[in-house]
Amino acid sequence: MGTVSGTVSEALALERDLLSEMAVLAAGQGGDDRTQWTSHAKSVTQIDLDDHDDLSIERHLVEATARMRKLLLRRGHRMDEGFDRSPDLTKPRMLPGGQRLHLGYERSLPVDALEQKLASQSREPSGGWRRRTVAFSSGMAAIANVLQSLTYMLKPSEEKPIRVDFWGDYFETGALLEYLSGTTMQTRKIAPHDLAAVWSGPEPSDVVLIEPIRYNWSLDALDVSRLVNGWRRGPVRTPIIVVDTTLASPAWPTSAFLDALVSPSGAPLVVEVRSGLKLDQQGLEVSNLGVVDIFQHDRAMNSALTLEHVEETIKAARGITGACPSAASAAALDAPFLLDDQWTRIHSGLLFRNNAWLAENLADATHGVFQSFAHPSLSEGSGRANAPFIVCELRENTLDNHAVLQAVVQEEIERRRLNVVYGNSFGFRTTRFDLIVPRKSEGNALFKVAAGARGGPSLDQFCDVLREIASYSSMAKLREKYKMDAVKWK
Repeated sequence: MGTVSGTVSEALALERDLLSEMAVLAAGQGGDDRTQWTSHAKSVTQIDLDDHDDLSIERHLVEATARMRKLLLRRGHRMDEGFDRSPDLTKPRMLPGGQRLHLGYERSLPVDALEQKLASQSREPSGGWRRRTVAFSSGMAAIANVLQSLTYMLKPSEEKPIRVDFWGDYFETGALLEYLSGTTMQTRKIAPHDLAAVWSGPEPSDVVLIEPIRYNWSLDALDVSRLVNGWRRGPVRTPIIVVDTTLASPAWPTSAFLDALVSPSGAPLVVEVRSGLKLDQQGLEVSNLGVVDIFQHDRAMNSALTLEHVEETIKAARGITGACPSAASAAALDAPFLLDDQWTRIHSGLLFRNNAWLAENLADATHGVFQSFAHPSLSEGSGRANAPFIVCELRENTLDNHAVLQAVVQEEIERRRLNVVYGNSFGFRTTRFDLIVPRKSEGNALFKVAAGARGGPSLDQFCDVLREIASYSSMAKLREKYKMDAVKWK
């Protein structure tokens, strides 16, 4: 089994070059912290790649990444220290890059500079499409405000409720839809194999919410062509399509998707929403962020939902609910390599490559304790679909068995001194693993591995760890080998 790409040394050299270039860019902004960034850039370039201990080199790179994150967070802290939540309106606030941050009550703080930067991540739409971009304090805040704003604008009633179809599985989105459901909003979850229900169901939907990669055990990838063709030809055309691109951005083909939706009868309102914390921040998790892109075509199916009205309503809801990014977040995120299209594509490209490599090297290890390894690249018909993690399903899927699996993995990480983290989420530079329990009452869990963007010795050896665990014929044998009979789920 080879390394993810090239040699381990090449992976570490690339990481050093990327970290150094980011520090140089931040120093080039000429802010109060220029000296610290210049010093940091110098220290990164001095990391010795000729050290014969690759794991030691990797640890130095991990430490350099942590220092970079601290420098970014300090930008936000300085903003907090200098201004009240309800600031002095005569004292200007400046972002590190030199742009002025509009004054205002922080709950409804205008973040024009941040939104302009987010909008510039992709080219302006063409072919009759127009776009507006709105920033939120988190991805879930963005989804909640979008759905509530659409409900407000559509004016549903008990006699004519708004109908929302959900082709996805993220448990928090499902919980949100349950919370919003009532006499004036009816929600329906569409099964992975039942995509046709979106355009041919017994009741026409007003909104369809889609995850291009479903957050489930099998990471089902959306068949975009089937969705578009079905929507264009079906008896029912949903006038509003919301796409949660958190797992796919920037690989999601926005322009092609929009162009394909234009039909003789018009085009739907399209809203793309994602967490900007995951793939847009170079794996540094500087600040929670939600990103909403609203698209309207010149021949909109519902002309009453104008682009300007939707943007205005969503921003008003954002201010009322306190879902706007904070001044500290705006300052911390104001670095040239954050929320930048080119840098985001570099980072996400490395992530997608590393996770596809890991999935490929585990795919045949399903004759022991693991029943399956899920990643879109392993599924027929998924095309070029990507995902920033893989899902490993135990054959004997119980909470106690997952507790044993977690303990064994952690023991091997410590024994081998790997730079692998037991923690939530994905999109980092360092590889992570996590246990997810969607509903404890169901008694099962997901074992998720999120390969980091860095690659290198820890990822290679962690793959070896998983293959060795997979070789055990049963969880009982694994328990016996590692003397973990007493380990139970807490």
